[in-house]
Amino acid sequence: MARLGYGLGGPHAKAPWLACAVCLALASCGARAPAGAFEPAAQTRELVTEARSAAAERRYREAEALYERAIRQAPDPASRGYANREWGRALALFGDYDEAIRALDRATQAAPALAGAWHDLGVLRYRAGRVEGAEIALRRAASLRPRDPRPRIALAAMYVNAERFADARRRYLEVLDLDIPEDMREAIEEAMALLGEEERAR
Repeated sequence: MARLGYGLGGPHAKAPWLACAVCLALASCGARAPAGAFEPAAQTRELVTEARSAAAERRYREAEALYERAIRQAPDPASRGYANREWGRALALFGDYDEAIRALDRATQAAPALAGAWHDLGVLRYRAGRVEGAEIALRRAASLRPRDPRPRIALAAMYVNAERFADARRRYLEVLDLDIPEDMREAIEEAMALLGEEERAR
């Protein structure tokens, strides 16, 4: 999810200047899962929608109760995964990152094919300093959704921060092979140019 950020800020962020060039373009494109790729039950969607509205109106206790009800009453694993993912995203927005990670872990356990949950889990694990777990989650997201640029961009940013420049370049090139908005393409090309400058300076 774009709200979680693509600069991958955290204890390992050594080169945020490179990730940042891509972050702004990506956040503006609002990429979503393909229609029909994931269909939770209607009752689960309705409860999550009510929870979002309550949170937007700062009725936080009511929102929490609605998210928990959506999880508890989910009629199938796909709906349970969806409800946990949405609760995890809400917790991340509230700044409760540890609980968000736990909710997203539950989402991936309930619905292992839910690419968005793997992506968000990877970003939050990285923020918490769990680099190996972050890479595993982001690679899983990328494999589940081969046309989605977001996990590849997040991986590239992570690799830049770890000074794994060859791996970062490969991920950026993968994104350039996708059908992406022009502003995102320009941002990635700029990031790759900066990456080249960094490599030549070493």
